[in-house]
Amino acid sequence: MSAFTPPPGTQALLFDADGTLIDTWGLHRAVWTELLGRTNFAVTDEWWEAYAHEDLLTMVQAAVPSADLPRAEAMNDEGTQIYLESLHLVDRVHRVVEVAERFHGQFPMAVVTAGFRDVVLPSLEAVGIADLFSAIVTGDDVDRIKPAPDGYTKAVDLLGVDPRFCVAFEDSDTGLQSAREAGIGLLVDIRAM
Repeated sequence: MSAFTPPPGTQALLFDADGTLIDTWGLHRAVWTELLGRTNFAVTDEWWEAYAHEDLLTMVQAAVPSADLPRAEAMNDEGTQIYLESLHLVDRVHRVVEVAERFHGQFPMAVVTAGFRDVVLPSLEAVGIADLFSAIVTGDDVDRIKPAPDGYTKAVDLLGVDPRFCVAFEDSDTGLQSAREAGIGLLVDIRAM
């Protein structure tokens, strides 16, 4: 990945956060394994792969069908506290961060994530990369999260660039769909790198 060179005409680089810039999935999974384990639900690899990128209520109801939105939000609030107390366990996804560091100052760059600011910003700060980005667009900033294109659309608007001449780095099909629907010109699936 560190050999990545943006194509001629590139106007901006856009990065997902969880799993793309920051290796947080293990911690997120540990938190949800603990929370859902209290309901006697076992988080399997298959379940996590299917529901980790879903919205909060869909994910919780896939494990606890009787859960309503207030219960899902209460679980999420508790999970956020556990997560924030464990930030020392997260690390950079080095091959992607190397790209961001190499092109910092050469292109405007943004983070585009479905995660929420109260978790994403401390995560970026914990690994020392928050200051690389001109904009950080989170799930708090849009009406619809990924796979909707809203986050990417907002990021290109904030940066004042044409989406056709941007590069998006993603680690999930949901994120790639979001970037594609926003008209981002080049999609980089970091799972293939």
